[in-house]
Amino acid sequence: MFNSVISTDDERFCNMDLKDFYLGTPLPNPEWMKIPIRLLSKRIIELYNLESLVHKGHVYVRVDKGMYGPLQAGRIAYNYLKKLLAPYGYLPTEHTPGLWKHDSSDLMFTLIVDDFGVRYTKKSDVERLLKTFKEIGYKYSVD
Repeated sequence: MFNSVISTDDERFCNMDLKDFYLGTPLPNPEWMKIPIRLLSKRIIELYNLESLVHKGHVYVRVDKGMYGPLQAGRIAYNYLKKLLAPYGYLPTEHTPGLWKHDSSDLMFTLIVDDFGVRYTKKSDVERLLKTFKEIGYKYSVD
């Protein structure tokens, strides 16, 4: 993609970062996490009334949204984004993982973790992408 931007007169590039991309993604099924009570401060234990929930030195918490760390977090966030973007015409390419195209323009972007590299020729195309992210509930920054 960079080679294309550098070698083609009309092409432009911008970088985007989606805020809370992993953290805002709902999990298909809730998961559970075991936290040793000794790792929690007294203030947190009192604030959330956790003392009565301690079992064998641990507190168990239900996790409903994505978080950093689990191996499946990236795949879950990717699949969720794919579902949200499809109605707007943004689809992953068939043979290049991480590369996406729009079905009616030449806009393309790569997705790596929560960063997007966007190649475009018309400013209106990248503005449409930004509007799409806003409509589906993502906050973002553009460099």
